[in-house]
Amino acid sequence: MTHQPTKNNRAFTLVELLVAGAIGAAVIATAVIGFAMLSGLPGRGSLTDLTLPSGVISNFYGEDLAVISLGPNPNYFQAAQARRMKERLISDVLASSAVFCLGRNLSGRPSLRPSEIPVANVDFRDVATPQAFRNFLNDSQVSFPEQPQGALLATTNASIFLVGTLASVAQETNSLAVVATYEVDFVATVDPPGGTLASVRRYAGTNRSVPTDYYHAYYPQELNGADGFRPLGAFFGRQPADPTGAAPFSIAVNQPFSFVWWPDPLVSRLGGAAVPSPSSDSARANYDNMAGRTSLFFVLPTFPSL
Repeated sequence: MTHQPTKNNRAFTLVELLVAGAIGAAVIATAVIGFAMLSGLPGRGSLTDLTLPSGVISNFYGEDLAVISLGPNPNYFQAAQARRMKERLISDVLASSAVFCLGRNLSGRPSLRPSEIPVANVDFRDVATPQAFRNFLNDSQVSFPEQPQGALLATTNASIFLVGTLASVAQETNSLAVVATYEVDFVATVDPPGGTLASVRRYAGTNRSVPTDYYHAYYPQELNGADGFRPLGAFFGRQPADPTGAAPFSIAVNQPFSFVWWPDPLVSRLGGAAVPSPSSDSARANYDNMAGRTSLFFVLPTFPSL
């Protein structure tokens, strides 16, 4: 009896194999391209070696590097890093007893990132505003020289201090633990000239020279000038609004908080509407120009445990 082959036992023809191979190659190529875009790993030709002013790289990253190699916005890898930092910030806030956002024009440096703040002979109960916290730092021998600290962070750079609980119970040696310090800096590049590097970094633990997390945003041919990325934050205090308009942000009657904006690696433009004057009588007018400039916007309670 002769066995007849069935359809199920039929082998593939050469044409079928070629067609299947072509389809597979196209699928793999598409997947590779998509992964490269989402992971932000561009070819060497799309990276730029950025030279920053002397001392900046060491102060920011604790490394003696000559340049930072970075691709311009939109940068999908840096955007993913920024989202991770956003999650880390939220987690740090939940572990903190107080959060203060201070504006500064000087670049970030290790001396501004204490792991503990001495509180001997200092009453922390009255520290409820950025200016009061800045004074508290200086009284506690942690120098934060820039002043004043108003409701609006119209400075070029900013620091976010997330304060924990007392490190000890001995009055003479009491200190507040600092959960983490976040720094936001905008630096004009030396080479290529005319560009700006935005850097957001987190410092925690005993080594405050090297960030635990960070991301960059590079804006070629754009300077952080009069229409730059500001304000970086706005503080809403405990007291009712001043009817004279002198303190338009003080409208959080019981629980003070801050608005905070971070640079977005997915947005190519650094500039926007002109940075408003902090003396404006309208609270909203002071930060209206930040609309549409970043998706990294936070509302941080000053006292998360309340």
